[in-house]
Amino acid sequence: MYLVMGGSGFLGRYIIKNILELTQDTIVATYSSTKPVFQNERLKWVRADVQNREDIDNINSIIDAGTKIIYLCAYHHPDKVEENPQLAWNINITSLAYAVNALTKAGCFYYSSTDTVYGEGGLDILFKEDDKPNPVNLYGKHKVLAEEITLAKNFNVVRFPFIIGTSLVEAKRHFFDKIYSDLQAGVVVEMFEDSYRSTLSFNQCAKYLVQLIEKYGACEEKIINIASDKPLSKYEVVLKMCDDYNLDKNLVKPISINNCEGIFKAKRAKSAVLDNSKIKKLLGYKKIELEWE
Repeated sequence: MYLVMGGSGFLGRYIIKNILELTQDTIVATYSSTKPVFQNERLKWVRADVQNREDIDNINSIIDAGTKIIYLCAYHHPDKVEENPQLAWNINITSLAYAVNALTKAGCFYYSSTDTVYGEGGLDILFKEDDKPNPVNLYGKHKVLAEEITLAKNFNVVRFPFIIGTSLVEAKRHFFDKIYSDLQAGVVVEMFEDSYRSTLSFNQCAKYLVQLIEKYGACEEKIINIASDKPLSKYEVVLKMCDDYNLDKNLVKPISINNCEGIFKAKRAKSAVLDNSKIKKLLGYKKIELEWE
């Protein structure tokens, strides 16, 4: 059995998709407000507010001993975290601390983290899992502390890069969908050409995580980067979209992140490139490049 905490979000839906495709397990998945439309005979949706301890205790009572847990719940937009620090703390830190202690039936527990914990990098810097975190904003600091809480229980942390792909969430578009529809409509889009991340698709991140859990359960490698071999700017990512989906490249205009004043409220690291040698070794991949499916 899998428990996907935060299964109704963008990544959560792809994780559910991959569990159904790659395993024979049943799934309990949580949502916070609107119950997802997607149904499957092996999937049970449970409404849960991670700030409500009774909800967490209820989930522990309905899962099996040895359940494989993936924890995705977070207050994750850096600007919103800066605007609502107390709410962000309650969700990102207090609720997680209770969950890792209360979910006593966990066979393994994987916490979803992010490349933002590393802080400012560059094309010539490949962040390894044992590099000291140095986040540049409050969201990143929350993630570092959440990782420490998870690791204190001897659970696992996976650090994801910038993730992109079409949304599986009903009536909610992702960045990918918005860019795709603009380009189809002939609208010019501006993308940063000098900010680099180890970008992967939602489907790839979900697949690698499920493969990791299926192969190792509670992996001895406690922190694992899930990332591509080749860092890409968002400009390059959208050019790849154009190539793969037959869209007009001439509509994509490069801009510099140095001229982004007014776009973001919270500070952002210009680039964060991840070393992915560990995940490739664990799963036996020779290369990992951005693919949509």
